[in-house]
Amino acid sequence: MKNKVTVYDIACKLDISPSTVSRVLNNSSLIGEEKRHLILAAAQELGYQKRPIKKQGCRAIINIRLFLPPAKYDYIHFFYDVAELIDGVQQGFDATKVNIIISINNGDLLLFDSKKIGDIDGCIFAFTTPSSEMETLLEERAIPYILLNRQEPENNHLVVDSLRGMECLVEAMWARHAADFRPCFIGFSPLGPLSRLREQGVRLTCAAHGTELLDSDVFNIEQINELQTTVLDTILARKYNCVLCFNDLLAVSIYQSTLRRGLLIPQTFSLSGFDNSPILQLLDQRIDTIEFSIHALGVEAGVWLRSWIIDRDFKPIQKKLEGTYVKGETI
Repeated sequence: MKNKVTVYDIACKLDISPSTVSRVLNNSSLIGEEKRHLILAAAQELGYQKRPIKKQGCRAIINIRLFLPPAKYDYIHFFYDVAELIDGVQQGFDATKVNIIISINNGDLLLFDSKKIGDIDGCIFAFTTPSSEMETLLEERAIPYILLNRQEPENNHLVVDSLRGMECLVEAMWARHAADFRPCFIGFSPLGPLSRLREQGVRLTCAAHGTELLDSDVFNIEQINELQTTVLDTILARKYNCVLCFNDLLAVSIYQSTLRRGLLIPQTFSLSGFDNSPILQLLDQRIDTIEFSIHALGVEAGVWLRSWIIDRDFKPIQKKLEGTYVKGETI
């Protein structure tokens, strides 16, 4: 017998990811028309036949798997409350009973074969992204999934508007320093895509004020302890007076390291964070930051998943939620 053509065969022929092929074959509107036509033509040429998906009837309880980052990214856990997120998701499902199963996103695909918990109806990836293999599995099984605070053009996602948030912080620093405006940005390499997006917000707003943020004005760190020595030394040596950090954790580290040297903020330089993390409450000065609601992200995700699973409304979602500028004492 001739082997059955799979999404992997089509992906191999076109040299694209299997998950993208699966999205097109499952009628996702997030894929561009040119790529869609290419994939459908290849599927027809190879004789692909879609495997029927067995759908359960209306369930008394909906099973949602909530994926959180692996333990090695423990620094992320400073910035959100899982209970607040879960409460938001449940609120989004309204009267529909939902069973939320929490898992660590470590690439384990066997999680979907557990008979004890029944079938998974939908997935949420909070502050993390699925592997290509995971994406393909979810697309093949027609399981809807959404990313929270991670932005990918071919995936459904809810994100905080990082560009607008950074714009607010740069504007506040510009108002303070005006013609003497000398900015730098501290990024965080382990969270590259999000860090680059926030960096872009800084670059665009600086440019709007006639100031170019050079590559040498950007410090992308791998470890927090880099801030306490080499990065802070460079900031002081170059006399930057506006230090914009990727998030609050970096801002707190810079703040504490500066105070240990007997220097004051904002007298030495203006400082900002991002996320309005609970750790800011531990400082005697309030760091200027951008706040976004974890609960609101959960509600939006719950509403979208309920609409997809219960109402069979298969509209994609790629939405930005605007954060709120929290004025502190460090600019």
